[in-house]
Amino acid sequence: MGFDELQAPRITKLTKEMIARLLKSNNKAFIKIAKEASEEASDDIEELTGVSVKPIPTDEKYVDGVLGEYNPVTGYLYYAEADRKRARLAEALIAAVIAGLRPDYRKELKKFADLWHTQTKQYAETMVDKTRVETFRKNGIRRVRWVTENDEKVCHICKERDGKVYDIDKIPVKPHYNCRCWIKPVREKDSKSES
Repeated sequence: MGFDELQAPRITKLTKEMIARLLKSNNKAFIKIAKEASEEASDDIEELTGVSVKPIPTDEKYVDGVLGEYNPVTGYLYYAEADRKRARLAEALIAAVIAGLRPDYRKELKKFADLWHTQTKQYAETMVDKTRVETFRKNGIRRVRWVTENDEKVCHICKERDGKVYDIDKIPVKPHYNCRCWIKPVREKDSKSES
């Protein structure tokens, strides 16, 4: 048998196993991140209303639900993108082995690690945002205020949104990767909604 028939299935199998381990590790981290986000959102509600509320359940099923949704910031589905990255890595490794270019597969693994890190970081932010909104919604919060970091790194879109109040079901999508904005609950009577 030639190289392709021997190595391609092995590399494909190894990359599938690697992605499965990475997904499992990420999902454990996302459960923890969601739990902490719900606790913080519950604290925000208590600070606003004086009423103690319980965080929402943030188990594996909850995390899978968030990760299974289309993400307008990334423009893709988490699990589908993980598989696309795996397939791209396997293809690049197979090509590097065929060409006998050992440094290329180190480069491809590094590129994959960087892309995986970016995806994981973005989805950690998504998990926080979605969990905060869901915690607010489940506890009767109907309006939220957009808050920025208020420094020189804030983009013009976020700067325009800073301080605006939105209905819980009409919060605008974050405009870009690494957006550091967040939302806070607002009393019903405190201000009028922007949208």
